[in-house]
Amino acid sequence: MAVIRIASFALLSASLVFAQSCPQVHVFGARETTVPPGYGTAGSVVTSIVNAYPGATSEAISYPACGGQSSCGGVSYANSVIQGVSAVASQVNSFNQKCPNTFLVLVGYSQGGQIFDDAYCGGGDTNEGLSASQYPLSAGSLKQIKAAIFMGDPRHIPGLSYNVGTCQASGFAPRPTGYQCPYASNIQSYCDAADPYCCNGNDANTHQGYATEYGSVALTFVKNKLNAAISGSGSSSSSSSSSSSSSSSHSTTSSAPPTGATSAHWGQCGGIGWTGPTVCATGYTCQCSNAYYCQCL
Repeated sequence: MAVIRIASFALLSASLVFAQSCPQVHVFGARETTVPPGYGTAGSVVTSIVNAYPGATSEAISYPACGGQSSCGGVSYANSVIQGVSAVASQVNSFNQKCPNTFLVLVGYSQGGQIFDDAYCGGGDTNEGLSASQYPLSAGSLKQIKAAIFMGDPRHIPGLSYNVGTCQASGFAPRPTGYQCPYASNIQSYCDAADPYCCNGNDANTHQGYATEYGSVALTFVKNKLNAAISGSGSSSSSSSSSSSSSSSHSTTSSAPPTGATSAHWGQCGGIGWTGPTVCATGYTCQCSNAYYCQCL
C-alpha cells in the first residue's frame, strides 16, 4: 500500500511540475525565404509579443525556407512550402499536446506567412501541390490559436476581411477568388501595393519593411486577442458546456447584432463569442466548421 501511495504522489508531483512549466502564451515564428534558421524578419514582432507577457515563450518553425537557391540547399519553393506546412502541424500539435491550455500565436513572414496561412486556414495550396487534407492542425491546436500575423504572404488576395495595407491585387501564390479563412477574425495580413511578392508591385524593399511599418499595429492586435482570451479563460468550461446544451448550430451570440445586419459570402455568422451578424446574405446559409466558427457558404 505504501508503495502505491508513493508512486501516486510521485505521479501527481510530476504532473504539477509539468503543468507549471507550460506558459500562458507561446509564439511560433516562421522566417522568409533564404534567411538562416530562426525567426528572420518576423523576429522583432515575436520578441515584442513575448516581452508583453511575462513567462511567455517562443519557437521558430524548422523548415527549409528555400526557393531553389544553393544557399538553402537547393530545395524548390513548392517543396519548401510543403515541408513548412508539415513542420507547422508537427510543432504546433506537439506543443498543444504537452500544454493544452496555453494560448498560441502565429507570426509568419513571406514564405513563413504562406506556411502558416496554409496550415491554419486549410483549403490546400494548389500553387505548391499541397492537398486540402495534408498536415492538419488538431482541433485542440486550432482552439488555442488566438492570433495569427501574416506579413507579405504570397497567398494574399484582395477583399479579405483581415487584409491590412494598400495592396488591391493578388500575390504570386494566391488563394481562390472569394476565399475567406475560417479563422478570419483572428488574423491580420499585411501587404502593400509596391510589394512584388504578396502584391504585383516592383519594390523588394517594401516586402522587407512590414515588421517596421506594421510591428506596433500587429502587437496591438495580438494583445487585444490574447487579453480577451486570458480574461475569458476562467469561464471557458461553463461557456463550452452552455454552448453544447444550446442549439447544435453553435451560433449563440453573447450580444445581439445590429438589427437587419447580414454577413456576406465567406463571412462569419456564428460561433462561441461571436457578436456579429448571424444571418447570411441572400443565397447563402450559415454553416459551422466547429463550435467556434460558422461561415456563410
